[in-house]
Amino acid sequence: MIKELIYLPLDIPNPPNVSCFFDTVLQSDMILDNYRTCSHIPIMSPTGELTNIGKQVPELITWLYDHIIPWTAPTRIRILVTDANKSNAPHIDCSPAKFKTLQHKFRYVFQGKRPSLYFLNNNKKEVIPDVDKPYIMDGSWPHEMINDCNERKYTLVLGAPWEPTEDDVNYNEVLNRSFEMYKQYYISSSTWQLPKNYKSLFEDKYINELSILN
Repeated sequence: MIKELIYLPLDIPNPPNVSCFFDTVLQSDMILDNYRTCSHIPIMSPTGELTNIGKQVPELITWLYDHIIPWTAPTRIRILVTDANKSNAPHIDCSPAKFKTLQHKFRYVFQGKRPSLYFLNNNKKEVIPDVDKPYIMDGSWPHEMINDCNERKYTLVLGAPWEPTEDDVNYNEVLNRSFEMYKQYYISSSTWQLPKNYKSLFEDKYINELSILN
């Protein structure tokens, strides 16, 4: 289950919805992400230090320490912001060197359509179900997001240095419990095929690493 996981809701409480506060964050206080064609609101640094913005959402920070950080440790935490009627370009959330490793990513959609996230299975787009829960996805599988609504989409994301492994006991406990609860929504890549152009979807900074995928 763990190696072929594309999507799985998590059996943990939902975070408090602080979208109204995110609406007040200026573009100048966000980090532009040209590769994914979106912006990021920084909440926590990779070493666990809160940003000035993070300090203004104490209820979210409390939730993170109660339900997430016990099994991830402090790590980079951001809010991915996609403007209304805009898209996140097709991309891969890891380097070619880590492409064959476990690249599970944590996500929660505060605002916007959850089924606007698509995974690229050969020449088909596979949509995730509309389940209002935090979820784990495979960041190494090519994916994109089309925000076809009239408001920003806000997605809570965890980044480095958190990178779960197959032998991570705490992480496996969360996954196994979640699978029992939400297995009807679990998506596997066992019968999927990568799109033929998947190598072109890596970030440009990895262009010299692509040869290792041959």
